Amino acid sequence: MWTRDDYWLAIHFKLQLYEAMGEAFQRLVADVLMAHYQDFVPVRPSGSVGDHGNDGYVRSLGVFFQVYGPANVQEREAARKAHADFAKLRRHYPDLKSYRFVLNDRFRGIPASVLDELNAMQRETGIDCQAIGAGHLLGLFRGLAAEARTLIVQGVPGDLPDWIDPRAVAEVLEHLARYDAGWGDISKRLAPDFDEKIRFNGLDGFAADRLRSLSYQVGSVDAFFQVRDPALAQAVAQELRVLYAKSQQSIAEVDEDAAALRYVWMIKRIIPPDARKRPIVLKAYREAAETVLAKYFETCDVYDTPGTSGRTA
Repeated sequence: MWTRDDYWLAIHFKLQLYEAMGEAFQRLVADVLMAHYQDFVPVRPSGSVGDHGNDGYVRSLGVFFQVYGPANVQEREAARKAHADFAKLRRHYPDLKSYRFVLNDRFRGIPASVLDELNAMQRETGIDCQAIGAGHLLGLFRGLAAEARTLIVQGVPGDLPDWIDPRAVAEVLEHLARYDAGWGDISKRLAPDFDEKIRFNGLDGFAADRLRSLSYQVGSVDAFFQVRDPALAQAVAQELRVLYAKSQQSIAEVDEDAAALRYVWMIKRIIPPDARKRPIVLKAYREAAETVLAKYFETCDVYDTPGTSGRTA
């Protein structure tokens, strides 16, 4: 579960990513990689020779990293650098098996031209080429032991202001509430069958209609996780599984409206207390909360799956 310390550590690391440029970004990435890989070796340029496109490597895996943290990312320049440094690595490091181009995209997403260049390099050489952005780095950071995270950010305050929500789900809610998710194609329907699951759980009327409607915006949640931090999706799933279990304890199964009551019960508790104080903000957060619930209804993290012993159809 997300703790207050986890939240503070992640916030301080994210701020470092937003502010780090050039060598400062390279040092920050090296700190994370050294904590993540036992045999990661950072490389510093040597005189006029430079670093041969190598900012660090994991010898046991043959993974080489090039780290690029400009003040402002220019797509064509970033793609050019990814290609040029890869060519240097191939000339100077015959044990190259995987190439990681680490770009400080400041959570905006890796530019398409960079991804296209890496894909072309992989097709041409057969060497695994991937980009690592700020969201991926945050995911690596969150996976470290608390002691390592604290050392990287050099400590954090012990308390949180009352208006800050430290939960993992709060990050998703804030994004969805601020930006229009839009209406896309119906998502992949990871649940065995969306409508079947609705019927199996005894959902009808308002709750069923809202789940069907908001399922068209679930893609916006997936897009958020891909750019911000893929590991965050699992943290939110864990929080919602716990929340659903609590709803089952609070609302008796024998109540004929149990499924709908649990739906409203969870929505009320997903929305942060500070948002409930402002009607206009509350409306945006309520729809964001329902979109998140639709996402995790699909992935079977809340409510029961047809064919399980969770309830009787």
